[in-house]
Amino acid sequence: MIFNFFKGKSEYTKNILTLVTGTGIAQLVPLAVSPIVTRLYTPEDFGMIALYMSIVSILVVLSSGRYEMAIMLPKNDSDVSGILRLIALLTLCVSFLLLIIICFFANEIAIFLGSEELSSWLYLIPVSIILTVMYQSLNYLAIRASKFKLLASNKVIASTSNASLQLGVGYTLNTPWGLLLGHLASLSFCLYILLKRKTIRLFFSLSRGDVKSSAREYANFPKYDMPAILVNLSANQLPLVVLGKFFGLGVLGAYSFMYKILMMPVGLISNSVLDVFKQKATSDYNRFGNCRGVYFSTFKHLILISGPIFIVFFIFSPDLFSFIFGSEWKEAGEFARIMAPMFFFKFVTSPLSYTLFVTGKQKQNLKGQVAILFVSLMAVLAGLYFDDVFIFLVSLSFLNSLIYIFYLFFSYRCSLGDVAHD
Repeated sequence: MIFNFFKGKSEYTKNILTLVTGTGIAQLVPLAVSPIVTRLYTPEDFGMIALYMSIVSILVVLSSGRYEMAIMLPKNDSDVSGILRLIALLTLCVSFLLLIIICFFANEIAIFLGSEELSSWLYLIPVSIILTVMYQSLNYLAIRASKFKLLASNKVIASTSNASLQLGVGYTLNTPWGLLLGHLASLSFCLYILLKRKTIRLFFSLSRGDVKSSAREYANFPKYDMPAILVNLSANQLPLVVLGKFFGLGVLGAYSFMYKILMMPVGLISNSVLDVFKQKATSDYNRFGNCRGVYFSTFKHLILISGPIFIVFFIFSPDLFSFIFGSEWKEAGEFARIMAPMFFFKFVTSPLSYTLFVTGKQKQNLKGQVAILFVSLMAVLAGLYFDDVFIFLVSLSFLNSLIYIFYLFFSYRCSLGDVAHD
């Protein structure tokens, strides 16, 4: 049924179907092994990897300055090399500084985060940052070159390598290190495949771009988008910190596993649509001064697809989680029921909000992310005041849904071109 929504012979829908197919296969792998993985690792183990990944996700933004978002924008391929050199320089400097800090304060950082076991993992954070920034940059190069089949196959490689390491290490060594090693292995394999492609290597053989010129020309990304994404990550990671510190690693593990499961539809379709929407919306806006056609078409497809998916989560998730993953994960299913409305709006909004970047509205995006952080803080205060995790999650889901609805209205106005030229 999903593929019927994308029937058509346009290049746009073909590219979406290519990524949806690849991502679908990629999502089936972790879904298939989840009943085994949830019996090899405890909710506390999932809590540890959730904390680790939340730290990495924030530091990746600080390392790259969000300049990887600019890779799509230059009209000439030769201008991309300056952006790549700038990203590499920033990432190496920040990673080296972080390694020094971790060497001196690893134990103190782990204690502050509420998990002393995390201290040994912290030393691998600079490695995760470098691999992640490299992967994001090469991913944008592949999108720029319209190599969507390559992106689709890479998603399968990432999920397969991640699942294999998680199962192998978890079964043979009975240690949470399998979750971390799976993450590092998936990034490494993807980078290897991307760097083998001649189209991607071409960008590194172009004439050397001017780092200073690139930094100045795309200064809006570190000026507005980096604070915006840091605020967004803070809002997204806030539940992890609150749940881990005030409700225990077990609750945190249940929440992070629920988040992973509900993000599967987002990863399967929404993110695949986003990758193609970036290229098409940018192209249409540069040619016609608006991208309303592709915006409305994408919006309609996302609504039709996501409705049934999240209705199922809302009604059946407690029983599904308990049956598939084990009775100890029923709480994660209860969390999924509460958060389903928020994930529905996130599913629809995530690809379409890229219109703000196409139209140069990074400043307005920053204001929107501040609003998301504000309502997340309100949800935290409500949960802590009543000392009830369910009140916290209900407030978080409802308030964030309102913000996503606002994002939809504003991004649609941007797609028309009138706001972009105010």
